[in-house]
Amino acid sequence: MKTKLIHKKESFFGSKKMSLILIFVLEVMLVFTFLDFFLHSLSSAYAVPSRYFGNEVIFGTIFGFFIYILVKNKKIFQKSLIFSAIMAAAIQLIYLSIGYPLSFILTFFVINFIIMFVVSYLGLKIAKM
Repeated sequence: MKTKLIHKKESFFGSKKMSLILIFVLEVMLVFTFLDFFLHSLSSAYAVPSRYFGNEVIFGTIFGFFIYILVKNKKIFQKSLIFSAIMAAAIQLIYLSIGYPLSFILTFFVINFIIMFVVSYLGLKIAKM
């Protein structure tokens, strides 16, 4: 008698899948924050408080996790584009709330978007997510 193996398709919300997504977003945020820190340290005009970068990793990972869940079914390019745009905008809202000038905010919106897009796109390609 043959035994049929029933393959249970793992749902998207399985704990293993969710953990992998959280780790992926954390990795993206760590690389992004390192590059962001480097750019902010190039000039005193770009300086932000050092505590900002720790918060960027923690809150960016949490926020990025939920954004990823919203865009999970898109193609890699679209996923990265939407993810990067929302994350860059969220970072600029923090700059705005701290009181940075609009020129600083707009400059770093473009810079943060480009960095986040490159990091997330390459990450998604490598991880095949």
